[in-house]
Amino acid sequence: MKIERFRKFNTKDVYPGQTLENDMSMVAKAGNRIFMRGQTGLNLDQNMVGAEDAAAQADQAMRNVKTLLEEAGSSLEHICKVTTYITDRAYRVPVYSTVAKHLKDTATVGTGLVVKGLATPQMKVELDIEAVIPSAGGHEKFRLFNTENWFNQTGVTRNSCMVVRTDDEIYLRGQTGATLDGSRNAGSGHRPEDAAEQADLAMRNAWALLEEAGASFDDVCKLRVYIGDRAYREPVYQVLGRHLGDTYPCSTGLIVRGFARPEILFEIDMAITLAKGTPHARLYKFDTDDEYPDGPKLGSRFCKTVVAGDRVYLWGQTGTPTAGEEFAHGDAGAQADHAMRTIKDLLASAGSSLDDICKITIYIADRAYRDAVYQAVGPYLKGVHPVGTGLIVDGFASPEILVEIDVDAVIQR
Repeated sequence: MKIERFRKFNTKDVYPGQTLENDMSMVAKAGNRIFMRGQTGLNLDQNMVGAEDAAAQADQAMRNVKTLLEEAGSSLEHICKVTTYITDRAYRVPVYSTVAKHLKDTATVGTGLVVKGLATPQMKVELDIEAVIPSAGGHEKFRLFNTENWFNQTGVTRNSCMVVRTDDEIYLRGQTGATLDGSRNAGSGHRPEDAAEQADLAMRNAWALLEEAGASFDDVCKLRVYIGDRAYREPVYQVLGRHLGDTYPCSTGLIVRGFARPEILFEIDMAITLAKGTPHARLYKFDTDDEYPDGPKLGSRFCKTVVAGDRVYLWGQTGTPTAGEEFAHGDAGAQADHAMRTIKDLLASAGSSLDDICKITIYIADRAYRDAVYQAVGPYLKGVHPVGTGLIVDGFASPEILVEIDVDAVIQR
């Protein structure tokens, strides 16, 4: 299987007036899986629509999504998950209502985050789309609901579900401290112990949903853990460690500005590939308390790489040095270069390479770091043309980290 890449471009040709030279594309198609560049209010000619209007930007983003899916032999009906990034919670109702108009009766799972910023200050919303072209039987969807009945929300009527199961993967709605019927939220305040209580309910919900879909935590390949404050990190990860035991997933951890509702302190996304009787290969396993003896006691077990069939999942990469190296304090470009070197090495150890990257997601702590980070990343991806999403977040595992990079790879055979 070869990865097909649609609408290839180099950033210097598409965005005049800037010096970055990154080979990217709009869509990467690996078999029946569709990876898409994060869509914003930029139309496909790269002109901004609705500079100060979040709903107009969301409308343009969904128009782009429809066109790009159709060019790849897919459609809106094949969308499994929508991750919505907005820069202000006030945009939530207009953005979600607009997305719902495009999706109509297509029920998807979703995650919604408020982030510090996007690629440019005028961008208010970015949509990450995960789609799979179904087999003849179509996708299975579990626990369908309408958002209008979720915590008595008003203004958003959108068909959603808790789980989408394809032939090979499971897409799970981002889990918070909300009960599965949407009637109440765990925790009574904004203390670390409230975040831990929310994490515990989220993990119990995830276990129940996976069981309903015929899966388990053994199928989980990667976590993306979002918290609203670094003070929540230690208690949240201690809870995750108790639930996950010896499953050893990869993980990326981010501090974000907010979630769908102010009382949410934590949200977790899981990337799940069905093992189908053959355990996933989990490489470079470690215990957080042994790996980082001077850090907080997280009590969790992870690995650096998971190989699940032709999919390769990696631990989110930062500038954290290996033995004998010095940390590049205050240098986002150097941290990004270190991250990309590590990604290259980890992919090679999994029988993969940079050429297999379908999507790259780059998180930075400040827009001022963007050029240095993308200049460092560009040479590694010359000729690869992955799709990409770029987000500004409020922080990472430690204040010294300025950038974190995620990649989604599929081994081409």
